[in-house]
Amino acid sequence: MSDRDSTVLILGGAGLVGRQCAKSIGRTLAPSRIVIAALFRKETRETVTELRQQLPHVEVQGYYGNLFVRGEPTPIDRRAPEPSPREFADIPENRRAIFEDLYEDFEAAYRDSFLVRLVKTVKPDAVVDTVNTATGISYQDIFSSSFVVSRGLREARSGTQPLSPELETDVENHLISASVPQLILHIRLLQRALSEIGTRIYVKVGTTGTGGMGLNIPYTHGEDKPSPTLMSKTATAFAHTGLLFLMARTPNCPIIKEIKPAAMIGYRRIGFQLVKGPQYRPSKDRSRVRLVSGEAYHLYEARKQTLGDTLDNEPTFDGFSTVNDGDGKPTKLTLPCVNTGENGIFTRGEFEAITALGQMEFVTPEEIADLVTLELQGSNTGRDVISAIDSSILSPSYKGGLIRSVAVEELEKLERERGVPSVAIGQLGPPQLAKYLYEAHFLRELYGTVEGVLSDEDGKPRRGGDVSAALERSVLKSTLRHTITSVGIPILLADGETVLRGPVIKIPPYNKKAHVVPLGPERIDRFAKKGWVDLRPSHATWWLEQFRSMRRSVYRRGAKWSSERLDSRSYLSDEIRIGEVVAWIFNNQIDPPGHRIK
Repeated sequence: MSDRDSTVLILGGAGLVGRQCAKSIGRTLAPSRIVIAALFRKETRETVTELRQQLPHVEVQGYYGNLFVRGEPTPIDRRAPEPSPREFADIPENRRAIFEDLYEDFEAAYRDSFLVRLVKTVKPDAVVDTVNTATGISYQDIFSSSFVVSRGLREARSGTQPLSPELETDVENHLISASVPQLILHIRLLQRALSEIGTRIYVKVGTTGTGGMGLNIPYTHGEDKPSPTLMSKTATAFAHTGLLFLMARTPNCPIIKEIKPAAMIGYRRIGFQLVKGPQYRPSKDRSRVRLVSGEAYHLYEARKQTLGDTLDNEPTFDGFSTVNDGDGKPTKLTLPCVNTGENGIFTRGEFEAITALGQMEFVTPEEIADLVTLELQGSNTGRDVISAIDSSILSPSYKGGLIRSVAVEELEKLERERGVPSVAIGQLGPPQLAKYLYEAHFLRELYGTVEGVLSDEDGKPRRGGDVSAALERSVLKSTLRHTITSVGIPILLADGETVLRGPVIKIPPYNKKAHVVPLGPERIDRFAKKGWVDLRPSHATWWLEQFRSMRRSVYRRGAKWSSERLDSRSYLSDEIRIGEVVAWIFNNQIDPPGHRIK
């Protein structure tokens, strides 16, 4: 990112690291516009105001809202409801929307996503993501929700408690707290949106989850050691890195980088501060207890309790009185503290312990921001985790290439000896690969070569209708049709209304709750494209177009066997080698492209 007429979007820009990134980028790169996106309006407005004062040469804008759910980005000059993530998920229709986005219709999720709408509104040239994604996703605590749901189901089965709306809510909360589906959805939304608007670079400020410490980390927020919830945070953080690694290897994606601090990050300010955090509070009539976020802790008079055989740790305020100040109001907890932003507020003792030599130790947000800025400039900082993984993984080898040809030759020999074609069994995910392989196999059986597909014996170009009819005759005579349908791949005949099928159909996938699937021309087209052997004239015409493109690729530049010619865009064989044909299609013809770039 080198030109001055550019826009930088900073996700989590009101946080400790995000704010420093904005300052460093504004001073060093001087983009024309910096856009801050954060969860709440107050923090976003404060950050935008500060940046406008310190960066008068840069246009600074702000939006607020939850990146991980549906919604419309709200500019900071407008007010909108600001529920916390916990409060948002407490609303039944919101839980249902989250569930649908995670497990049902991706296109609807993409259309309504706050993140996607933000990216399309801002159209950034660069995105710096400082959101603590792993914490936000993993600390919904699927372990606790699993226990709650399991206990409720056991009670329902035993008859001690009937099925209740509370159990239904618990099940929904459990299903939407799974971190992997949330992370996958987040990355899919991000990748598609950034690719569509042409963002050039995406830099993530990630986390190790433990401040660089191991399974022996003593800071577990009161959980067991090692804490399953804390380990879930680390697992999510590195799953995030793995998905970014895949993004970096996807055609038409931005440049992908990640800076992963392995120490405690701090700090924003030091002072005598009001301590706030998630806590239980009684309702005004004290009839129930609720969990609130971001409110100050109240002090309560300690009282004695004689221990018996059990201890009930359900929050209760019965019999407890607040410690009041001189005006008779409840005393709020205030202490000398270090404010480390989204990492929390620490007392002197806590800060001194966690940053001590051999513990998490310490790194500053300014250091992180400087690395992010250098990466945006194109400098090699040596701290990009994605590049580190790239340089460490085991790539395809020379020996692997040699052994491949030996394996292919041996398989061909066995095919000739036994008279059994080795085409596909459809176990490489959705059977689009198998579908193409079988179609290419029958074309090879009929015509043998690329030229044989394209022209008849008299040199006249073949037409889709003629090829379709010949394919249908060949399939109906071949015993291979039983293999195709038995592995779950239907064969759509030339009329487009009749299929050969076996007991199982892989596309559309079976769902015991929704196994009667409506059909129509559009759905038949979609299913045939994904996983049905398609003998219709229109698809035969598509195959003719592919073979013409393959023929043109032979002499795209220079001589056929020039080293310049040996790449994934060329199909160099005269005969139809079904695996090479389908690989060429995946490399060149499908959308999005299906080839590796590294």
